[in-house]
Amino acid sequence: MPDLSTHKSGDLSSDAKAILEGLLGRHLADDEEINIWASRPHAAPTGPARREAWHQLNDHLDRMAAKAGGPVEEIEKLVDEVCDEIRHGPR
Repeated sequence: MPDLSTHKSGDLSSDAKAILEGLLGRHLADDEEINIWASRPHAAPTGPARREAWHQLNDHLDRMAAKAGGPVEEIEKLVDEVCDEIRHGPR
């Protein structure tokens, strides 16, 4: 079973779309892409595995930025803000 699932919002059933909109707290446009990633708790990688994970994350963010059509720096700033909020809570 895959850990990552990607769907177009317009392809979702009305019930599934309503659930996701409730979780996100906003309306989903039909052309939006939904990515759901499930993972089990685990220890953070160290050494080479950590460097590889960081490399894969940066590659993923670059692909997201290319799809979004915006500047990479702007997307990276948003990711940094979300990571900071997750680590330290809302300010």
